[in-house]
Amino acid sequence: MSHANNSLTEQDSVWINECAGRLRLIQADAALLPADKRREYLQEEIARSIKEIPPDHRKPYTQALLAQFPVSGQVVRSVVAPPVPTPSATVVESPEQILDRLIAATAKLPEEKRADFSKRLYDAGLVWVDRDSLLLEVSDKLRQKLGLQNDQQPQLAKVVELLAFLVEAISLLDQNALKTMRELTPRSALLNRGEDCRKTAALYLTTEGASLDAQWNAIRGLLGSLLAAMQGGGKDFGRQFLNRMSPDAIEEVIASEPSSLWGKKGAERCWDRYKELFEDYGTPDLIDRKIKDSLAAFIERAMHSNR
Repeated sequence: MSHANNSLTEQDSVWINECAGRLRLIQADAALLPADKRREYLQEEIARSIKEIPPDHRKPYTQALLAQFPVSGQVVRSVVAPPVPTPSATVVESPEQILDRLIAATAKLPEEKRADFSKRLYDAGLVWVDRDSLLLEVSDKLRQKLGLQNDQQPQLAKVVELLAFLVEAISLLDQNALKTMRELTPRSALLNRGEDCRKTAALYLTTEGASLDAQWNAIRGLLGSLLAAMQGGGKDFGRQFLNRMSPDAIEEVIASEPSSLWGKKGAERCWDRYKELFEDYGTPDLIDRKIKDSLAAFIERAMHSNR
């Protein structure tokens, strides 16, 4: 290498050799092109490569690079390095200008693409929504179930509030019904419940394909049985009480028994039997238990008849 290369480090020499190699490849690839075109390609590569070198160090690099390409056996001693393109000044746009350009650019996009852009802007926190004023469009069937007029649509925020209220109300009602059922008949099949009402509602709201049917059928069956027992269980208790404690029932039992060896009259024997039977109803707790047993029996019969 010439004297110009002697002042360069080994790392510098590597750069010179790599750059010279790229230039030779360009010369070979563009051998059939016009001279001005080859010169343009070579200048572009030199300008691109020399950009990596600080301006005050470029002279020894260019001299070393010229030594790789002698002209008529002589090394050219000076060269004007091709000007390094100056990057054009970046135009800084305001956010408002960027937004205006975005709106104009997306005006004619397909609806699916516009929806995708809207979602991305929403996820980035760039879409403001007044949730209190949003309306939820529902079908005529749902509007009828909600008691809405044909031209009315529910507010989304109110729908969520109503949903939370109903889930809480149904959950509390179900818990109290289960507690009552356990007191009546602890082994009832109506007590077999997979999960709490709130968990079922949460799963339905967040999982594709989830259903409320099983949970609602269990709640409806429990509440229906309790209401039916309130209407018919009391009569069952009344019939059982009269069958045991009415004067006619006691007299019939006494009449079927052998006469007393102690010479007691029929009325006296009936009174004794009444006092004996009444021990099963002698306290409020005993009466309460009898009533609950009647209600539980009524519920079990209703369950079996509905199967």
